[in-house]
Amino acid sequence: MKTPIVKLQQFIQAIRDAGYRGTGAALSELIDNAFEAGAKNVRIEIELKSEKREQIGSIRIADDGCGMSAEVLEAALQFGGSSRFGSREGTGRFGMGLPNSSVSQARRVEVYSWERRGAPLWSVLDIDEIVKGTCEAIPRPVAKKLPGGCSPIASAHGTIVVWSECDRLNPSRPSFLIQRLQQEIGRIFRYALWGGRRITINGQDVRPRDPLFLREGSNLQGARRYGPEVKYLVKVYDTAGRPATSTVLVRFAELPIEEWYTLPNEEKRRQGISKKAGVSILRAGREIDYGWYFMRGKRKENYDDWWRCEVEFQPDLDELFGVTHTKQEINPTDQITELLAPDFEEIAHKLNSNVRQRFIRLKPNWAASSERIASEKDAQFEPPRRAVDDCRKSSNNAGNRPVPITLGSAFKLEGLKYRLVVRDLASPDFFTSQLDGPHLTVTLNKLHPFFERMCRPLTEGDGVNAAVLRQQVELLILAAARAETGLETRTSRTVFQQFRSSWSDLLAAFLA
Repeated sequence: MKTPIVKLQQFIQAIRDAGYRGTGAALSELIDNAFEAGAKNVRIEIELKSEKREQIGSIRIADDGCGMSAEVLEAALQFGGSSRFGSREGTGRFGMGLPNSSVSQARRVEVYSWERRGAPLWSVLDIDEIVKGTCEAIPRPVAKKLPGGCSPIASAHGTIVVWSECDRLNPSRPSFLIQRLQQEIGRIFRYALWGGRRITINGQDVRPRDPLFLREGSNLQGARRYGPEVKYLVKVYDTAGRPATSTVLVRFAELPIEEWYTLPNEEKRRQGISKKAGVSILRAGREIDYGWYFMRGKRKENYDDWWRCEVEFQPDLDELFGVTHTKQEINPTDQITELLAPDFEEIAHKLNSNVRQRFIRLKPNWAASSERIASEKDAQFEPPRRAVDDCRKSSNNAGNRPVPITLGSAFKLEGLKYRLVVRDLASPDFFTSQLDGPHLTVTLNKLHPFFERMCRPLTEGDGVNAAVLRQQVELLILAAARAETGLETRTSRTVFQQFRSSWSDLLAAFLA
């Protein structure tokens, strides 16, 4: 008896760990198939097992592509059985996409496909049946009605893939999964979406997401191109063995530091600014990887969060870029690295230097930013009675008619004006405050240990993280001083001053 090349029961379980990074990467394989079949629209429907339990029962992926014949459908469910195996014309190549991605997420995958309206064919791949030995071959496609809920799909031809027994979704919680898919699929297929293709998830359009922040989408927009698009010509051989030329396109972009550096850290993380320095790798307009590629000796730094790069190549360069069969990673060869890395390293150093210089130019504004923010927001609050009285007295002393300034009036002094200064103070307090009419001056004691340990390093430090943290510390102090102005009695102000002195002493002791 001959030994089979593959022990089917073990193979089908092992192939589930093929290395998809998550459900988004697996679904992207099916979207690839749909677009290769000429689809203009792809619908993803995520259904719960029940309304009470937030657990996914099935996922349907429907498209209006050309559909499949019985022979093509049967081959599509076979590992390596693609009718486009080895093709260099589109996103597919290895014939592993549909079965490989599907079993990585679910224990059962059904496929309905029709080339003309009203004649859908059906076949299935069921892991449990294969493991039990009751299924050793792809079931011959048979005519079968579409499952419930699919009737609104009115295309004359198309395909529906149904995942059920979804035991490996990542993330598994429906709300998190939908949110993740919106961003991930929008980024991976951004060029297809800009080109007029449509993808929906539970009826909601997926918007393109540009990691370079150049084009409109679900991302912030406002970056600018750094230099022109760079083209590298690479000698290749076509499928007939004839010499040909393929092109690698490279684009760089600089993010608008001046507009975005004051965004809260959480917002910068959510928008994909922080910790996202790198290169977007596009194969035939579809993102397959993102990482710190072709930088050679240039290590990644925080400043590199503020520029981006995009590399686009065609499938005839798959071997040079080392494309994996799951289309979610590259392993560049020495040949392509030697072509790109010298320029990439040089440009990366220049962009890093540009970012540093722009932050240096912004540095004088950092000290004033907390004062400006506090002054702008102060109008939202009732003015201190002492400030109102001082303004009234000043108006009377100037010989003018008294101005009727009342608490809660629209006038409200238009908010206090804040000033933050640093001096050597004779007292051990970390800060003191002085209210003079509508002007609140807060003085930091540069002799206090907290100033030496926290404030001075933030003042002298480079980078947006130091700037934002410094601003937040200063706003914390300004808020404390502003709260003190609302104390109307001498006794309450004395108690606050005693608290501030005691707090300053304890803070100094803890830092000693």
